[in-house]
Amino acid sequence: MVWVAIIGLLYLISLGNYLLFHTVVELFSVYVAYVIFLIVWKSRSRLENGYLIFIGVAFFFIGSIDFLHTFTFRGMELFPGSGINLTVQLWIAARYLESITFLLAPLFLIKRKEDVNPDVEKRYIISPDSSTFAWNVFLVYAAITILCLLSIFFFRNFPAAYIEGSGITPFKILSEYIISFMLFCSLIALYVKRDNFESKVFNLLAASIALAALGDLSFALYSHIGEFPNIIGHYFKLLSFYFIYQAVVGIGFEEPCSLLFRELKHREEEFRQKAILLGDEYHLICRMIGANRTSEPQNKNSDKERVQENYHPFSDHFPGVWFQLDENFMPVSIEGPVEEVSGYGKDEILSGKITLTELVVPEDQPSVFENRKKLKSNPKLVIENELRIRKKNGETKWVREIIRGIESTPEGSGNFQGLAYDITERKMAEEALEKIERIRIKEVHHRIKNNLQVISSLLSLQAEKFDDREVIEAFRESQNRVASIAMIHEELHGGESPDSLDFAGYLQKLTSDLFNSYRVGKDGINLTLELESVRLGMDTAIPLGIIVNELVSNSLKHAFPGISEGEICISLRNEEKPEFENEIFDSVPDSPENSNFHYILTVSDNGKGIPDDIDFRTTDSLGLQLITILIDQIDGSIELKRDQGTEFTLRFND
Repeated sequence: MVWVAIIGLLYLISLGNYLLFHTVVELFSVYVAYVIFLIVWKSRSRLENGYLIFIGVAFFFIGSIDFLHTFTFRGMELFPGSGINLTVQLWIAARYLESITFLLAPLFLIKRKEDVNPDVEKRYIISPDSSTFAWNVFLVYAAITILCLLSIFFFRNFPAAYIEGSGITPFKILSEYIISFMLFCSLIALYVKRDNFESKVFNLLAASIALAALGDLSFALYSHIGEFPNIIGHYFKLLSFYFIYQAVVGIGFEEPCSLLFRELKHREEEFRQKAILLGDEYHLICRMIGANRTSEPQNKNSDKERVQENYHPFSDHFPGVWFQLDENFMPVSIEGPVEEVSGYGKDEILSGKITLTELVVPEDQPSVFENRKKLKSNPKLVIENELRIRKKNGETKWVREIIRGIESTPEGSGNFQGLAYDITERKMAEEALEKIERIRIKEVHHRIKNNLQVISSLLSLQAEKFDDREVIEAFRESQNRVASIAMIHEELHGGESPDSLDFAGYLQKLTSDLFNSYRVGKDGINLTLELESVRLGMDTAIPLGIIVNELVSNSLKHAFPGISEGEICISLRNEEKPEFENEIFDSVPDSPENSNFHYILTVSDNGKGIPDDIDFRTTDSLGLQLITILIDQIDGSIELKRDQGTEFTLRFND
């Protein structure tokens, strides 16, 4: 409804003032082009869709030429004496650039190819670095745009598009038909590649291209500026840019995974399916082993037949390497694709030229020796282990090894049997899923941090409109609270783990910012930090950050009135209590020491202190109320000492 009203308003404008109507449409187009460029450029390092990168970068230059086109209108006087020909030439140049962009963009969509092994699923081709691709596109378009502008402004060899007295030239009319044809071709190419887009995004892009093509056809049907087909063409252009705006900007903000990270999302789903399939395979192996352990042969003809019977489930159902080992874990027999898995032939392993232990990378060998000790002490035990082996050619592969003892074995046969199979793909899938999840969480923290910083800036701007000192102080306190939360998300985004942060490092930054915020008249106040390295999760860190913000702010504001010197101390330590202390405190259920807290945070100052008649738990102060609420939220405890100044002691767990 809003856009119907806007288009109706533009219609009324076009009836009375065509130049104003034309200017509004062009400026809207320039705005859309630049916003699309900024969205795509900021996301270029994470974008998997080359189509969007190509479109986004190209629109910067399309918008720039449209911007110059707007400044050639009568009354702008940026290019005096240029005439209508320059206006139309810039228009044609921008439309050629737009149509060529839409025509070439489908070529840069990520494609799929069949793996060499027909049983393996289709995989994504590893795309070139998106950031490098974006820069390459930017440089190519910059060169094309500069050459085009030089041709129009300096060399003046760009064909004339409008002649005073006679109107539009045949070159301009022919160009509009060519541009429309290229846009319709690009629409067909987009339809062929439609599976690379969410349906909503595809529909918006297709509508944008179709309207752009219809618009250029309209521009081919008029002979003088201001005729009805020209006005209709501008309406088509307005709607075309609006739809592409919705496709990239609207959905880009509301549903970023549907647009910017769609290929990442699909790759995650592909890895997830592989993990499920490999998990089913693993459970099948476990069932085979279970059946092997419980089944007893019906006809015991000989010891040899009994040993062979133990192997049937493996050889018949599982395409891995299966083996028998003696009491010293040396191979007695080995079957399956040995050379494919290890790079060594069966004879090399059975002859002892290369031992099974030597195949394992040194970092994983201790777990192998530990498992062998367990098997010797308990032959009925089934050992499962994931380890890395180094093939003969130096390649490292992940394998899952499952070994168990063999009961009542004849002399000369193995004491242990097992199997090993390649799980490299599964490990790669798990690592990729973990990486994707880590990137996604970090991106969430980054966006939250940005939004909170915007809120903090808005609070600062709003505070400037007031003169009342109490109101300004209230805004500053709110700003500091928001900033303390934003800082946590910043630490989580930039840290090694997206789920926890080094709270000691965070406290250093937080208190530094608070001292800068209350710097005026506080130069003599010193800060002492005694912080142990403690990692806390977000659910604990955010409430604690706000609590420290309130306590330090209160000390800076109220603890040192008329005092030129003072000290604020903050200590954080990890304190695990011995068991005998817990037994002593069992008799005092209401004691805070009885809660078995792991961490102690102390915030103290040597100022005038809080008066004895004030209970911080029931005071009207918003800051102290927040402290009480938040300490309950993390199931912690808080104590106040008023001996020399003020000392708050917080005990909590993560």
